[in-house]
Amino acid sequence: MATKKKATPHSCTQVLKILKAEANPNTAKIYRNHGVEGPCLGVSYAFLKTLDKKVCEDLSLAQELWDTGVLDARIFACWIAEPDKVRAKLLDSWAKDIDNHVLAHELINLAAFTNIGAAKAKKWREMKAEWRQALGWGIVANLAPQMDRPSEEGGMEDQELGTCLKEIEARVHEAPNWARQKMNAALIAIGCRPSMTKKALAVAKRVGKVQVDRGNTACKTKPALETIEKTVRHYKAKGQTPADGAMGKRRRHC
Repeated sequence: MATKKKATPHSCTQVLKILKAEANPNTAKIYRNHGVEGPCLGVSYAFLKTLDKKVCEDLSLAQELWDTGVLDARIFACWIAEPDKVRAKLLDSWAKDIDNHVLAHELINLAAFTNIGAAKAKKWREMKAEWRQALGWGIVANLAPQMDRPSEEGGMEDQELGTCLKEIEARVHEAPNWARQKMNAALIAIGCRPSMTKKALAVAKRVGKVQVDRGNTACKTKPALETIEKTVRHYKAKGQTPADGAMGKRRRHC
């Protein structure tokens, strides 16, 4: 187990009891609007962040929480799974359960934090299933700005990102809905790596606007060309590149 300040071991029963005590129908409704259909308590992210500081990383506990099928427990499972113990088999198993972008986001963050992130991205983005493609491209979006992360630690090299740009240009408009959303995000992220900005901007210009059905939400899909240009200008004004900001760091979760 990894050490966190004031963190202690917990059982699955204990964590579920804590989560159920924080259930909120209004928050659950928000999750439903974002496509969640299965069991959902509606625990806020603010509370999960507080709980995360108190519970030790524990892959066994994470697996038990995931197996409950409860959204909130599965989100937390992604946060406490020990990344150095996470193997491809577990990620593939959890990926089969993904059916909404709330949980997809969390599994992407976990996979991207491990040293097998890039390998999973390559495998998943080539699959036919919508959510598997979305997971793969989400990992690309997560890893692309991390310039100082070598491939042996799960990072992505410029050559592989160049291949991703070609795939995005060729397939994005015909890809399944949530794969399109993540491919667009990946295009933006690749554009935020200084060595790839020029190539990404050229692809973004040719691709144009990507249409994504975001369901019963006010969320909008950012236009890649304008977003890359705006982000690069923002950091340039500070004498930095986007990779110098939060997106360039290896992060466990938001």
